[in-house]
Amino acid sequence: MLIKAIDFFCGAGGLTRGLLDAGITVVAGIDNDNRIRKTYEKNNQPSRFIASDIKDVKIRALREELEIGSKEPTLYAACTPCQPFSTLNTMHAVDGRKSLLLDFAKIVEQAPPDYIIVENVPGLGNAVGKEIYQSFEKTLKKHGFHTDAEMLDAKEFGVPQTRRRFILVASRHGRPRLPDATTAKRFKTVGDSIRQFPAIAHGESSDSYKNHLARKLRPHHLRIVEAVPHNGGSRRDVADTSILLKCHQKNPNAHKDVFGRMSWDLPAPTLTGRCTDVYCGRFTHPEQHRGISVREAAALQTFEDQYEFFGDSILEQARQIGNAVPVRLAKLLGDSILSAHA
Repeated sequence: MLIKAIDFFCGAGGLTRGLLDAGITVVAGIDNDNRIRKTYEKNNQPSRFIASDIKDVKIRALREELEIGSKEPTLYAACTPCQPFSTLNTMHAVDGRKSLLLDFAKIVEQAPPDYIIVENVPGLGNAVGKEIYQSFEKTLKKHGFHTDAEMLDAKEFGVPQTRRRFILVASRHGRPRLPDATTAKRFKTVGDSIRQFPAIAHGESSDSYKNHLARKLRPHHLRIVEAVPHNGGSRRDVADTSILLKCHQKNPNAHKDVFGRMSWDLPAPTLTGRCTDVYCGRFTHPEQHRGISVREAAALQTFEDQYEFFGDSILEQARQIGNAVPVRLAKLLGDSILSAHA
């Protein structure tokens, strides 16, 4: 029997798209941000988008509404928001989003699926999120799940990006297994993924590809970008330090990747929700004087070129991309579930 899946915290649909590509029927994606509805539904048909807070989900009623029978093989996928467990988050003690994994555990309690996928940043498995994760593990054991969990780096799975995430797969039908690395010897690079896109200036777009548009730079930001050497250069390579931001003049090592260029021959750094902003990380194009475009960011997350992102601004579209699970890795996770189901 085919596996039916519900994607909780679905975002723009990176995990959904990968599962669909693997052959798993994702019947719905659930997220409390209704702004992503169009992006999700336009690219992941026939999966439907449900705007809801996970605390409000009545899972038994939802399964009935989605026509998921009690004996049909079912997968629950959950890419819980990364920020509460990120080492970059300095508000660990007060961030209420940490409880979202436990809210997901309640759904598992009420109507256990056959399979589970959980993806998050590394902090979920260490001191920051350890207590919450241990509580989640107890729920899984109580309901007879076998698990395989590990830190995986997306660049080892065909994704042109260094992106370490804690990933868990669970099954009530035998022991599941995380996918094996596919590109351990030669990683996919920035050049492999974005070199084909037409050159554009900052603030411009190209009609040749959907979403190939770059954010307009302020004049002083443009001066810095123009001074950074091509192909992996850093702002610390800028000879005239007087053009740098005052904070970087005072402390050259502060946020050292900011204004840095990507390298053609290396994987990209971890994309964030601000991945099109040159002042938020090493997100400057290897050669052109601009941040990477929305389309280039999507390619580095292994979204196909026809996957279109909607939103009122570049910032909104970039947030959708940076927060997504890379599609290629998601497909491999889906393949691992199908192998456990065979």
